[in-house]
Amino acid sequence: MNPISKLEDKFSFECIDSPDTRKEALKDAISMMKEYVKMDHSVAVLSDLADNKSYIFTGDFGRFFEMDISGYLTIDSIWEEDIYQRIHPEDLFERHLLELEFFNFLKTLAPEERLSYATKCKIRTLNAKKEYQRILHRSFYLKNSSEGGLWLAVCLYNYLFEKQTTATGIDGKIVNTKTGESFHVDTYVNCINLLTLREKEILLLISKGEISKGIAAQLNISINTVNRHRQNILEKLQVNNSIEAVRTADALNLL
Repeated sequence: MNPISKLEDKFSFECIDSPDTRKEALKDAISMMKEYVKMDHSVAVLSDLADNKSYIFTGDFGRFFEMDISGYLTIDSIWEEDIYQRIHPEDLFERHLLELEFFNFLKTLAPEERLSYATKCKIRTLNAKKEYQRILHRSFYLKNSSEGGLWLAVCLYNYLFEKQTTATGIDGKIVNTKTGESFHVDTYVNCINLLTLREKEILLLISKGEISKGIAAQLNISINTVNRHRQNILEKLQVNNSIEAVRTADALNLL
């Protein structure tokens, strides 16, 4: 059985109803991930989307990232920036698009079905010799929140145990880990309605160099409304600034 499937069997669909239940579920997940990386030899990042924290566990693959493999690290972010900095910028961007498509694909499914899917891709990453080497990246979700949203996310990094190819891109896939079915992600159909028409209007004006005051005047809305839309855009596209938002929306064919 796929190691991810084994892990998901232990964390089948469950809504977390109370702080105590959530705390206990997180404790169990941390304990499970400690053991998982020993078996899979991977680096695993367990992200708590509700608390904006991540727990980084290092199996033997931690040596690739020059990490201490004796324990785990807690960071106040759901983004593992130290790892991201080693990934080739083009591959990091493509992986971000894959994760956006995955997240929005899962939202089309019933909560109990979401935990049966994962992503898989190949990304160029700097090794200890500071040379780019393709490695395997996988991601999936372990738990839903009490509201039926996605709560605990896992990213896995490991060696790519297959023949190297000259193919370009990250070869991103979404996989059903229970059936083995998979499909390539080369279009982003589940992101097509990610932004509202108004948000698209505002982002298009931002792409043309307009500032909030000018956008407000052109659309006959308040600056506060523009800024609220700008913040919503950043959150939906999971980016840090308007430049990243424009680039991401353009790649998703939203503009």
